[in-house]
Amino acid sequence: MNNHVNYSLPPPEDLDTESSFMNIRVADVWACYEDWRRKGAEFLTEPKDHGFEIRCYMRDPDGYLIEVGQSVSR
Repeated sequence: MNNHVNYSLPPPEDLDTESSFMNIRVADVWACYEDWRRKGAEFLTEPKDHGFEIRCYMRDPDGYLIEVGQSVSR
């Protein structure tokens, strides 16, 4: 019996509508943002402080939304 399940999502057709996104947690979101921008990443937003986390958004080459965030303890 094959118990392997294979899931896949097609690239988004409409970049204004999301059905899924990847969330990456980093230790220093500003350092990551600056480093990845220098390497060619195109961010949709700069890091923004939301109280308990700082996050920004980018898209991968296929158009998938990626949230890059940092937890903040206050």
